[in-house]
Amino acid sequence: MASFPRFAFRVVDVAFDWLQNHYKYENIHVDQDIVYDEAYPDVCALDIYRQEDKVGVKLPTIINCPGGGYMAGDRKYRKGIASLLVDRLDVCVVNFTYHTCENYRFPQFTRDAMKAIEWVKEHAEEYHFDLDNLYIMGDSAGAQIAAHSITILENPELAEKLGCVRPDVKFKGALLGCGPYDVMYALGTKTIFDLARGIGNKVLGVDTHDIKNIENFPLKKEISLLEWVTPAFPPAFICHTVGDIVCMDQGERLMAALDKNNVPYVSYYSTKKKDFHCWYLVQNNKSAKLVLEEMIAFMQMLLSGGTIETKKIVY
Repeated sequence: MASFPRFAFRVVDVAFDWLQNHYKYENIHVDQDIVYDEAYPDVCALDIYRQEDKVGVKLPTIINCPGGGYMAGDRKYRKGIASLLVDRLDVCVVNFTYHTCENYRFPQFTRDAMKAIEWVKEHAEEYHFDLDNLYIMGDSAGAQIAAHSITILENPELAEKLGCVRPDVKFKGALLGCGPYDVMYALGTKTIFDLARGIGNKVLGVDTHDIKNIENFPLKKEISLLEWVTPAFPPAFICHTVGDIVCMDQGERLMAALDKNNVPYVSYYSTKKKDFHCWYLVQNNKSAKLVLEEMIAFMQMLLSGGTIETKKIVY
């Protein structure tokens, strides 16, 4: 029987699917259902988006980790944001699906992400990925997985402890929206319907209502990605909002870790309470259009070889 948090995130996926993905961009070519881990062909698959006239052309590549509270989510629910980026930028986007915590525990979904990154590296020539212009992106749980993947690339001991592959690649930038970057902090945060602990129970595989279980979690240090941030972390675009009832205060915690390591970033913070968790994925939303324009500008700067300077935008 599915848990309430999984039910809630599935409802969000279905309810917002049309709003996020209904707009049809012209001339988008999609290679679909490519398995990136043969050990799990029914789950670990990806889709590749690029402009029709750029098939066979080497392009900067964005790897996208879809959100869903670690319990739901699927690459098919992020075709809208992938198509937007391909339409507006000279890039290709790789959307991948990973295991959820309904049946698998941390760090399985992080291992999946590292496998997807490894697949992109190994198939760069076949699919014309520019590994010198590689970026990572994620929303909600996907943002945490994306940021965690960066720290794993930077820290071989972390990769070994988590049992992850560690491909020899570097990300030039990260697009991170409404993620729970400090998982342990999130477990102590009051959320509607106690969602944080409901998710935490599944992610960690312990009863997180008992503080001793959290304190004694064997991978407590390894799941705390902010402790593994180094100056090698790439420039980041961070979306967060006062209306986030799932990951409140998490953007600020990520920014503090980046500040500590002198990593530049652009923060877009919405003070509009109606701008809910990952609101920017609903592209027709006026506020979403503003943040997406800033995201595009951030990517354009990186793609042109420009330098990112820390900037905090409050709307």
